[in-house]
Amino acid sequence: MTTAITRVITMFKGKLVGEDYLGNKYYHERKAPPAGRRRKRWVIYNGEDEASRVPPEWHAWLHYTVDD
Repeated sequence: MTTAITRVITMFKGKLVGEDYLGNKYYHERKAPPAGRRRKRWVIYNGEDEASRVPPEWHAWLHYTVDD
């Protein structure tokens, strides 16, 4: 279950990147990060918060294995 604070942070600081077939939504920071730091990425689950519900292609994106 996504908390209210996570939704508020996502609304103000997140940019929607995509959605998977399960309805999970993927975000990254709107602003470019400072030098030497990667842009934060996160998922808002559609339903129960369970990491195993993230498809492999999105898991790779979340963990910077791929860029697209």
